[in-house]
Amino acid sequence: MKYLLKSGTVLLTSLFLAASPLSHAGNRSCKAASGGIREEIAANPELAAGLFNPYPDHNIGVISDAPKGYRPFYISHYGRHGSRWLANDREYSNVTKPLERAAKAGKLTDKGRKLLERVMLAREQARGIEGCLSPLGTLQHRGIAERTFANYPDVFANRAEIDARSTMTVRCVMSMNAFCLRLKELNPDLEIGFEASDRNTAVLAHVYGIANEVDPAYKDYCKNGEYLRRAHAIVREKMGLEDFLDSLFTDYVFENAEEEMNFIFYLFYLVSDQKNVMPENRMWDIYTPDQLYWMTVAENFRGIAKFGGHQGCEKWTLAYAVPLLEDIVGRCDNAVAGNGRAADLRFGHDVVLMALVPLMCLDGYDKVPDDPEKLLAAWNLYDITPMAANMQMVFYRPVRKSDGEVLVKILLNEHEVSLPLKSHNGKYYSWNDVRKLLNDRINKYKTQTERTK
Repeated sequence: MKYLLKSGTVLLTSLFLAASPLSHAGNRSCKAASGGIREEIAANPELAAGLFNPYPDHNIGVISDAPKGYRPFYISHYGRHGSRWLANDREYSNVTKPLERAAKAGKLTDKGRKLLERVMLAREQARGIEGCLSPLGTLQHRGIAERTFANYPDVFANRAEIDARSTMTVRCVMSMNAFCLRLKELNPDLEIGFEASDRNTAVLAHVYGIANEVDPAYKDYCKNGEYLRRAHAIVREKMGLEDFLDSLFTDYVFENAEEEMNFIFYLFYLVSDQKNVMPENRMWDIYTPDQLYWMTVAENFRGIAKFGGHQGCEKWTLAYAVPLLEDIVGRCDNAVAGNGRAADLRFGHDVVLMALVPLMCLDGYDKVPDDPEKLLAAWNLYDITPMAANMQMVFYRPVRKSDGEVLVKILLNEHEVSLPLKSHNGKYYSWNDVRKLLNDRINKYKTQTERTK
């Protein structure tokens, strides 16, 4: 799918949603807060949602002033799709089938029967729209677009040229549309080219690309890796699996250990996702604070050890993010060279950002602890890859071209982040230095990929 919005284009949508208000206050929740993550989750169970956490647009970072004599001219953006329903009906049935089986056998507690009613309501509400962007997801991308426009008006002035691309996944396409339509409302003269295609998926979400080769060893690791046994051990030994199941079932009805563990994790996903789609159907009360904390530890570890920069998988996952980083660096070079492009906008998935962030060495996230509890404290999914998570590179050049070099700052979820480089005026870096860092990382993981073949 490919189309172009030129100046003067009239846009009609079936759903009109007001954009989120502008906000520039606050700090990233987990890194700055005191009292520890266990206490944070006890006080606010929604944080346990991890990568299902809605975008924290109430907690946007302060945008620093540009260095004197510099003006922004280009933005490179990668955004995860916004809030959504669970991906498919199987993710709901992994929860409902054991509960329904137990209900027929008269083996549910009162708490179990109430839970069955709530998860069946969630499944019915999602029927036919599994995996789709929710109205909240649309609002998230409209809000990010509006704040980006307000923060960098020079980039989006006049008939600025913007290229927007997404994977073929519908929620990503709709996220791209929401973002770009808001930009178009703010400046009707913008010229925005859109594309959603398999060739985009090959770059924007390499591990999903249908034409891409994924190492069989990585596929085996995903299904049978040691990280799974460690995550399951946390659930069994720390979270208190038996006590949790006893609160729902008078006798167990699972056909095997795999079905039991699928029930535990997909129930956690379903509960976590409700704020994105049905906030009134809140179910956090099925967990004690201690159970909720250990489920968060287990799921955070499982996600990062499968898709992120954990030592067990980074030789694959960071290598699969290399095509995207090559695309980012190449297009940034073209913009710096003067191709006239104001912004490159990309829309994809959380697992991509989970690898891209450590690959780029953003805010020290290339250092990934192996211990699951320490990992949650240092590298938590609800802080880094919530729904609509995004990475932006904002480029600045001197108003007088002879007065200095091109600078760039990088934002993660609209918070300025640091790099392991000498900075200028806070978190602004020489593009030449950043380019070298990123190319060194590209070459490192390209080399690692060759070694694993």
